[in-house]
Amino acid sequence: MRILWIQAKNFKCYSDIKVPSQGILPKGLLFVEGENSVGKSSLFDAIFYALFYDPTTTKELGTKDDLIRRGYSETEVEVAFELDNKCYLVQRNHSQKTAVQAYLQEIDAASALQGTISGKRKISEGVVEVDKKITALLNITKEKILNTLVVRQGSVQDLAEAKGAELRNIIYELFQLDFYRDRALEIIKEKKLKLDEGKKKYGIERTTEDIEKGIKETNESIKQSKKDINIYDSDVERLQIEISNFPDFKEVQEINGLTQRLDQQGRTIKLKQVSISELGKKFELKEPINQKNIESRSKEFEKIIEQNLDKKKTIEKEIEILNEERSKSEIERENFSERKKSLEKIAEKSDKPQCDVCEQEISESKFKELLNRSTQNIPALTQGIKKKEDAIKTKRSETKNLEQTNFQVQRDINKLASLINDIEELADLNDAKEEIENLIQSSLQNYKVKSLNELAQKFKLNNFSELFDHIKSLEEDIKKNELNKKHKLNTIGEKSELIEKLKKQIEENKKKEVELAKIDMEISIFDEVRTLVEKFIAEDLISNRMLAGIQQATRGYIFLFTKGRYSELYLEPTKAKTLNMSIKDEELGFVKSQNLLSGGDKAAIGLGLRIGISELLKRIRPTKDSPIEPPKMDILVLDEPLGSLDEERRSKVIEGLVAEKRFSQIFLITHTNIRNRFRAPMITVQSGAKGSTVSLHYSPSEVEEEAEE
Repeated sequence: MRILWIQAKNFKCYSDIKVPSQGILPKGLLFVEGENSVGKSSLFDAIFYALFYDPTTTKELGTKDDLIRRGYSETEVEVAFELDNKCYLVQRNHSQKTAVQAYLQEIDAASALQGTISGKRKISEGVVEVDKKITALLNITKEKILNTLVVRQGSVQDLAEAKGAELRNIIYELFQLDFYRDRALEIIKEKKLKLDEGKKKYGIERTTEDIEKGIKETNESIKQSKKDINIYDSDVERLQIEISNFPDFKEVQEINGLTQRLDQQGRTIKLKQVSISELGKKFELKEPINQKNIESRSKEFEKIIEQNLDKKKTIEKEIEILNEERSKSEIERENFSERKKSLEKIAEKSDKPQCDVCEQEISESKFKELLNRSTQNIPALTQGIKKKEDAIKTKRSETKNLEQTNFQVQRDINKLASLINDIEELADLNDAKEEIENLIQSSLQNYKVKSLNELAQKFKLNNFSELFDHIKSLEEDIKKNELNKKHKLNTIGEKSELIEKLKKQIEENKKKEVELAKIDMEISIFDEVRTLVEKFIAEDLISNRMLAGIQQATRGYIFLFTKGRYSELYLEPTKAKTLNMSIKDEELGFVKSQNLLSGGDKAAIGLGLRIGISELLKRIRPTKDSPIEPPKMDILVLDEPLGSLDEERRSKVIEGLVAEKRFSQIFLITHTNIRNRFRAPMITVQSGAKGSTVSLHYSPSEVEEEAEE
């Protein structure tokens, strides 16, 4: 991969820049020089923003608003890059009010390599889709880029300081060893899950020992049930002998039913008699109450109704007369009222009095007489109308009282009619009682007795009720024993079937136990395979391949960056699944633990580790047949890695970077003036009133010429 150009608008400290302004960025080492806080790191933040930024997952660059230049509301970054002989353009933008937008396009390679854009073809759009596509193209995640290819300011020694489990986890993640372990363990887990599901098919719900115990208990229960049946048979035989000495239960039951009917009939007759007597007293009827007396009283009530109706008609006629008189008085009052108004108008309009009827002149005394008569008659007529209205109201009240009285009298007539029905029903009830008594006597004749008590005494019992209860009790005991016997026989049948089922379960358990033993053996084999997989990754991949590769890849860098003092790096796995790091000190002649390294040593060794691992990632696979391709992003971004190094070590690091040909581009950010000693293209960053500016100089002499100008 190779970055061709970077363009940013209102991004952090930049207003509007394009690097380079014409053409494309060269391959190899590029110095990025400038004073502190002018935006050197922000230039590469722009690259990272364009390729990978998502505010929900990318925390390294800060919030959306942090990335927009102060005083502006939106930002946009565009980065062009070359990969596998194709060229791509990735664009990303957002504002304070809108979400991040991302676009990835393929552009014409020939034009792009000249620094221009043509032949655009959209590949993907949207933050999620663009991130997926770029990760697939580069075959590396942004997290791994930060751990290897990008060395941020102050983090150069992080890898050299990582210890134990942290160091082991970093290597696992970088070389995707988790993929193999997790995939293998996932396959083992899937197989074990299938086996566990298979075990459900052969699940033993009840153990054979428990089933055999159940069979034994069931047989004991059957034996007890057979004993109970013998007891029930003996009781039935005894009861049948005893009940044979008494009258037939059905006949006694029939007589008992008749006696209950007779008692009920007697209670009904008594209630009916009380009702008739109370109603007779209410209407003052003489005993014995008969239909003739009732009809006579009904006629008296009917006569009262007729009399009240006549009174009502008379009152209604009087009301009619009063209404007519009231109407006449109202008309007369209206006439006097109109005449009074007319005379008053004449008095207002004319000095000479006139008759309001003939309009002839009349004397003033005559005029006053006419006016006084009209004035005096109006209140007298009003008072008369009021008296008539009161009289009408009183008369109407009287008619309502008569109607209410007639309603009550009619209710009494209806009650007298129902009383006749009660007398007739009482006669029917007495007839029915006599019929029941005859039936009882007919039944008693079969036993040659005249009463129910005599029948009971014949069997040495006090009364018929005791006789019936005793025979009924014997009959119920017989039925109860027979029912219990039937229940026990059913229970024996059910338990016999249960025993057969339990015996079949024992046979099924034996078959299942054989299958379960096979499955358990397979599960134990997979458990062993799991252990072997983890051991293989821990020992073979880590110890024999990855660690050896890392040690070999970093040896030259560490030797160069430490001026030959340190040579061999040792990474040794422990039983606790961690890694111990140590390094051979050529000057002192022994192997040092990482704890004994100075700050400068850690910076030089950490940088060597980062570059060595980054280079190793490009060409090595965890296994020979691994489906995972190495990353295609072969760019190094080193942000102020020289700060902790002395002058000699800085020179050695830069010499090594200048000579390094295994990375397509190496961006070395520094505020140290190094152009006089090393000849390489340089990007200079300077602050200005309109934002920081960026310039590319293909030769250090260009920078010197600018400085002289």
